[in-house]
Amino acid sequence: MTSQWEGGRILDDTVGGGPPAVQSWEPVSVPGRPERFAGAGAVAYRLRFADPRSTPAQRALLEFRGLYGHSRVWLNGELLGTHREYFAPARLEFEPAAENELVVECHRPEDGFGGVYETDHVREALAVPGIWWGVHLRLRPPAFLRDLVVNPRLTDDGGAIDVAVSVDAAEPVAEPVTLSLRPEGFRGGGAMEREQVEAGPGDRITVTRTLTLREPSLWWPRNHGDQHRYVVRAKFRDHEITTTTALRTVEYSADDGLRVNGKRVRARGVNLLPSDDPLANFEHVDEAGFTLARLHAHVARPELYEAADEAGVLVWQDCPLSGDVRVDPERGRTVARAVASTVDHHPSVALFGVHDDPETPFGSRLRGGRMDRLRFRRRVGTGTDARASAERIADALPADRPVFPVCGQPGTEPDAAHLYPGWTFGDAAAVDWLCATVPALTRVVTEFGAGSLTESGAEPPGLDREIHDDVVGSADPVASQATQARTLKRVAETLRLQGADVLAGFCLRDAGAGGGMGVLDVDGESKPAYDALATSLRPVVPVLREVPTPGSRVEARLLNDAPAAVQGTVRWTFDGRQEGDSDAGGSSSVTAPPFENVAAGEVSVPADATALELSLETGTTAVVNRYGL
Repeated sequence: MTSQWEGGRILDDTVGGGPPAVQSWEPVSVPGRPERFAGAGAVAYRLRFADPRSTPAQRALLEFRGLYGHSRVWLNGELLGTHREYFAPARLEFEPAAENELVVECHRPEDGFGGVYETDHVREALAVPGIWWGVHLRLRPPAFLRDLVVNPRLTDDGGAIDVAVSVDAAEPVAEPVTLSLRPEGFRGGGAMEREQVEAGPGDRITVTRTLTLREPSLWWPRNHGDQHRYVVRAKFRDHEITTTTALRTVEYSADDGLRVNGKRVRARGVNLLPSDDPLANFEHVDEAGFTLARLHAHVARPELYEAADEAGVLVWQDCPLSGDVRVDPERGRTVARAVASTVDHHPSVALFGVHDDPETPFGSRLRGGRMDRLRFRRRVGTGTDARASAERIADALPADRPVFPVCGQPGTEPDAAHLYPGWTFGDAAAVDWLCATVPALTRVVTEFGAGSLTESGAEPPGLDREIHDDVVGSADPVASQATQARTLKRVAETLRLQGADVLAGFCLRDAGAGGGMGVLDVDGESKPAYDALATSLRPVVPVLREVPTPGSRVEARLLNDAPAAVQGTVRWTFDGRQEGDSDAGGSSSVTAPPFENVAAGEVSVPADATALELSLETGTTAVVNRYGL
């Protein structure tokens, strides 16, 4: 659709009747998020176009992707259709006139399911109601394939992919649909089936078949195996639809941990917030070697899931439900089913969350003193009144994946915990006390972290300046970012030593200019915390049990989250020391079994040392972990 789109803020008194009236129509780019409408509650978009058909037999369909807000679509003054879930495509058929006026009205969600877009973690310019990802006018023959849905599963005899494909007929149909299954990029078996379709004018027939594989090749997370995938193709006449999927299983229990295809896996990564360029964000996830990306209270563009499938990165998919809101659980079940149908064919989508931070149990930062610890203990065993609705919604998500109804802070009785030692509770060393006090909450941690400034005096979105200034004691960006890096490093390594199965820092990128909770700034430039987090979450890395200080003795340990034993030498050195100096460092030979951490020697830190470097040498590239003193 190459004609010029126009947009305008909707006048409040025109909502609810026919096509809306706007303050004024202005040229806009669609798809997109016009910044001039940032903060608007409702925006309309208009396009005028001629009949696109070359013959009257052709059928005209509009397809919207990323249609954000509760939306109504009008054509030539008549209501064409409505839509509410931005992450699911909206497909509407219409009969064009010689000249047409299309009006799309988008209202900010008022049912609680805007998710993170309705919080201060996302700047207003990214949450403009509108057509975000794409809009296409498609011409189709009288009978065509409309949808292709796949459900991959392992069976006692191998693997199976259940396929459902719909044929939309405006004329009589009596011919087959061909369904095929082929490996993508590797040698392996396939399958093909034909199913006869009998349909009359106006029918929409859904064909279901099961394509079987006797010896399927499985999809594995990175560091555990190859990412084998299969292409499913449906063909009818000259029209075909394809989708790519894979076979794998995912399970979680407190006793057995996270398992993919029956094998132990530990997930380490970061929360992703919406951005202008989600693939650029994913490249940072990939470069850091993270094995987990949590899509924080939103559903991403399809390209991100495809990239995660290819890279072997596990995706934690949240429902778009965040903050202290109470929702209709039946509406929530509808949203959950839409989320699942949109993303669950991707093998990377391994875990689901429902309600993010349903309340804030502690209204202010706890500094970690005796009275604060008492307050924490008194509150930590209580729950949230959002649990009933969260569990009801969770039942609508796929039963073959782990689902965590409540993701929140201690004091909400969370299924997945948000722990912020060094930020909302005490200093970074308070992580030791939290691990001892609430050990059950350290198994699945979907948020931990600290914020920082990139500009002195800034008031960036998503960053609590009162907490920041109390923690850092300065508005200096250098000191701020150094504190953030030390905090993330200490907390990440301690939670790993505790045996966390799932661990995700908050978050990858700042929400706006001037700073934020990200380990990257708003433009994607690294802060010191990015390298610190990437190092601390490497599958195999030597760490210190405690924060080193000059003149202290601390234990070194080797963390191994790999599926095979690691054998090598852990060495430690100090700044400015030459080999042969009496206090230059030391070493220890170590063997770490899979998914274990083992002692790797005691480190004596010289009184005048300013930096300590741990390295693991295994005969290949050394793994290095640095600590400032």
